[in-house]
Amino acid sequence: MATFNILVAVCVAYVVLLFSVAFAADRAARKGRGAWLRSPLVYTLSLSIYCTAWTFYGAVGFAARSGLEYVTIYLGPTLVMIGWWWTLRKMVRVGRSQRITSVADMISSRYGKSNLLAVCVTILAVIGTTPYIALQLQSVTLSFAAFAPTGPSLQGRSEQSLAIYVALGLTLFTILFGTRNLDANERHHGVVIAIALEAVVKLFALLAVGVFVVWGLEGGI
Repeated sequence: MATFNILVAVCVAYVVLLFSVAFAADRAARKGRGAWLRSPLVYTLSLSIYCTAWTFYGAVGFAARSGLEYVTIYLGPTLVMIGWWWTLRKMVRVGRSQRITSVADMISSRYGKSNLLAVCVTILAVIGTTPYIALQLQSVTLSFAAFAPTGPSLQGRSEQSLAIYVALGLTLFTILFGTRNLDANERHHGVVIAIALEAVVKLFALLAVGVFVVWGLEGGI
């Protein structure tokens, strides 16, 4: 039970840290003291949102089964990033000129700003992302159970409750620092810096796992 309580306390502290960092970044940006928020390093780290919690399960599992074949998972995104500089500049230019705030707006603007098309795109996006979001929530509950094997069972209702709490926390974070104001020219510094901070945590976590496997389990390279 003590292990379970410590894990809960660590998770709550981490969430509070992310909220605090996002709030401080938003406040600094509003006061004009957020030049460091536009750093290429922060932007690069924020791209790690592509590597979510479930990615770690998939990448590590695939690497364990297939060796270096797991690298092919990242081949597609790597090729996309090669042309991302030109693609992103064009998307930003079109977005600002058309005051676009979502993918649905962008697609509908190419066809006469059709509201029906925007609604259809939004519905398809929700349907397409719901299973993926469910995987993220499942990865959180699995990780929680792995680190607290002696704590209360996370099966059934307890597991569903944990997933609901995580979803509510993510929703609150998105509302406070993401969708509070919808403006094509708005920059969500709080969200970006929070993701960048998570990227640092992910990098240290992956390095720790790598060191443990190479020198702890296998006795060296």
